[in-house]
Amino acid sequence: MMRKALAILVMLLLISGCGQKSLNKQHELYLSKKGWEIKELLEVDTHQLEIPDEMLSNYEASGITFLGKYIGKEVTEYSYKLKEKDVEGKPIEVSLFEVDEDIIGGYGILSSWEPGRFNLDDKERLKTEHMIKK
Repeated sequence: MMRKALAILVMLLLISGCGQKSLNKQHELYLSKKGWEIKELLEVDTHQLEIPDEMLSNYEASGITFLGKYIGKEVTEYSYKLKEKDVEGKPIEVSLFEVDEDIIGGYGILSSWEPGRFNLDDKERLKTEHMIKK
């Protein structure tokens, strides 16, 4: 009887774990070095990177400078929700990009702020400017 109960418990644990998306440890480490903590994976998308020149200039003005050298290349984009929140209490999201399984960069997204995207190294500045909660 004890074996049967243990077998059922193991099966339930396996089934409940199957639906969860696992976090990429390399991404967790990359973001933690910049002061951010992942809450959950939202989406993974592999695509050819295409960004109009005007939009690319806007990214670069926000300190997001890695994208230009990967235009036309296949990238995998990982979207995450972070544990950190903006001043309105909304979760901050990030996009990380990989080429051939190497992280090439990323940026954060604040839905309550214009221009909305920020360099992942700007956490302290965003706190000082009261854009995110401390």
